[in-house]
Amino acid sequence: MTYALAARSGWVFWGVVWLVGCGDAGGDSDSKGGAAGDTTATETASASDPTGTAPTSDSDSEGDGPTGSGTDASAGSVSAGSDATSEPGTGATMGVTDGGGECGNGVLEPGEQCDDGNLDDGDGCESSCLLGHTCGDGKHEVGEACDDGNTEDGDACSADCQVVTPPQVCGNGSVEKPELCDDGNRGGGDGCEPDCTFTPPECGNGQIEAGEACDDGNQVDGGEFDYCKNDCTKHHPAACGAPMNYAVCDDAIDLADKGDPRDALRAIGVCDLQADDSVVVTAFEFDPAAQPDTWQVARGFGSYAADLDGDPNTPLQRLYAPREGEAFLMLSTGTIAAPDADGVVIEATNSQVEHGANGNSGDDALPSPFKAVDGSNDGAGGTPFVGCDNGVPGGDGDCSDTLQAQWQKTNGKVNDRIYFSFKTVVPAATYGFTFDFVFCSSEWPGYVGTVFNDMFFAYQVDPTPDDPNANPPVDAYSGNVAFVPDPNDADQGLPLTITALDSYFDGPGYTKAEPQLWGTGFEGHACSAWFSARGGVQPGAEITVGFFLADMSDANWATVALLDAFRWDCEGCVPSDVDDCGIKPQ
Repeated sequence: MTYALAARSGWVFWGVVWLVGCGDAGGDSDSKGGAAGDTTATETASASDPTGTAPTSDSDSEGDGPTGSGTDASAGSVSAGSDATSEPGTGATMGVTDGGGECGNGVLEPGEQCDDGNLDDGDGCESSCLLGHTCGDGKHEVGEACDDGNTEDGDACSADCQVVTPPQVCGNGSVEKPELCDDGNRGGGDGCEPDCTFTPPECGNGQIEAGEACDDGNQVDGGEFDYCKNDCTKHHPAACGAPMNYAVCDDAIDLADKGDPRDALRAIGVCDLQADDSVVVTAFEFDPAAQPDTWQVARGFGSYAADLDGDPNTPLQRLYAPREGEAFLMLSTGTIAAPDADGVVIEATNSQVEHGANGNSGDDALPSPFKAVDGSNDGAGGTPFVGCDNGVPGGDGDCSDTLQAQWQKTNGKVNDRIYFSFKTVVPAATYGFTFDFVFCSSEWPGYVGTVFNDMFFAYQVDPTPDDPNANPPVDAYSGNVAFVPDPNDADQGLPLTITALDSYFDGPGYTKAEPQLWGTGFEGHACSAWFSARGGVQPGAEITVGFFLADMSDANWATVALLDAFRWDCEGCVPSDVDDCGIKPQ
């Protein structure tokens, strides 16, 4: 990696807030289960599903998938091999009633409210042998989590009567409408005020706060090695060959047309036009096995909107809205609903726990450029981010040393894979790149610490030869750039999984009944806010950048990644400082 910009300051962020599936219930070694927090490499899944839903198989086949759904540990469980399935939100089991009767035999038995002799829904007696309900009639009926007399979102009960909105309590660590933030305390001046609004930014305090593009904490108003002005806007040095203004190329994409995979590049801001207004691509590969409904260009995700900028004179903003241009990219280990007339993807409540195999590849062999082997210390590992094995036979391994341990933990079993990669030449005097992303998973919280950890990572390969005699020395970096610092070891990183993000999801992420999850399909589970990731590269190098998402150890329970705003970064970062490169919340 290079330290050519010796006076580089720390990484900067901008945006909303500050801050790196499941198996056979019959006891197969790849089946989901086990106690949360079990981190041994030899884990099996002989215990029951933590969330009460028993996925059926670890194979990547069309018949694979969960046999029920639920939003918490109270959801009903289903025996392996049964055709019975859980009714979302009720814990009831179709074909089997709680009282031991057989639903559908025409006999009213204990645990049944009705039995019309069939397992059809919508005929007055549901396939669970429970009476049907009418959402919005003000009556809290079987199958409803709540009913406030209307079918509108944004109040005490969701539009489908499946999600209860908890009362807003500032200081409880959950961001609830109309809060903009909630850091779990009632202190002020710490980013979130006692009234759960953002702390007004203080430019010059060295912390990136709401509305600031950067804050290096000094009084230098930009310069050759100073990339942040005194008003906390970015400085673009004259020598930096990266564009100062980028073209928009995702405003006219036909969201229903998946015929041109390069729309995925355009959606993340890689326009491939001219070097002075865009990132120019020299090669591009999109997963040839990816099914059309496992990726989507969208103009929004979910139904939550709020006064995110704290300005009452501006319109409400959707939480998951484009970071640049008019659209962003969605990747899924499940499937993605078609966008509505406004280009927004709205998923049915808790729908993401119902996904099994999605038809994508289950090939365990990683495509180029991705490698799940340690790349530090000339490939021997043990010195994360230092001594990268770039350019040697069999080299270009993961110099972050974050992927190999997780890969071994999951036995390298890949399902529902989706990826894409591109090559591009780094502009003059440009030392990095950034991109923004969101990570949502229905595997949280039930499978934290287990082998069932859907994994997302971004990978770069920089072929620049090492030059230890340069001043400063050059040690180009290849490997995962989507990592977070290990809370147990500040010098180590962790790849992006629910286990790595567990403490973040608990706060300030969005979990369980929080309204930020409405319309995402992850109600009862978890989504992050927008993260910003940063990689360090060498000027003039033809680098490869790739994005990879997969269900690990099985093909069940969905994870979604949103990607946007890929941009060159004049300043770059120092990969050997785990809290400089990698990712941080905004």
